[in-house]
Amino acid sequence: MNLNKGFVLPKFLIYFASMKGIRSIVFISLFYSNLQAQIQLIADPRIEQKVAARNSKLMPGYRVQLCFDSDKNTIDQTRAQFVSEFPKIDTYVRFEAPNFNLMVGDFRTQKEAEELVERIRGRYPLTIVHKEQINLPRID
Repeated sequence: MNLNKGFVLPKFLIYFASMKGIRSIVFISLFYSNLQAQIQLIADPRIEQKVAARNSKLMPGYRVQLCFDSDKNTIDQTRAQFVSEFPKIDTYVRFEAPNFNLMVGDFRTQKEAEELVERIRGRYPLTIVHKEQINLPRID
């Protein structure tokens, strides 16, 4: 049985501690120059989902459907008419086969959406309030 094995590390530490000046800097720089670190983060995927949800610009709310048609030109004309009357209310065209849907507004409450419906009733083919995910409403 070799008893000297247990003393190799302490002798190394004593040698390292006795080194002075430039020799210790050279030794440390040579010893640590080739080290590279990698960090692997293992986390629950629900954390990513929560962070994405907080950064999302969507929220539950209401939009008003003004018309739907398979002819995009009809949708574009209705959209242009609405934008000329209400330039500060956003419009959205969605394609759900075989029709295009024109939705307007980003209303937080159903009451806000119903107020728009009362103002435009009779001027557009449809005025139906839908509950869906909306963009954050404009401040202006």
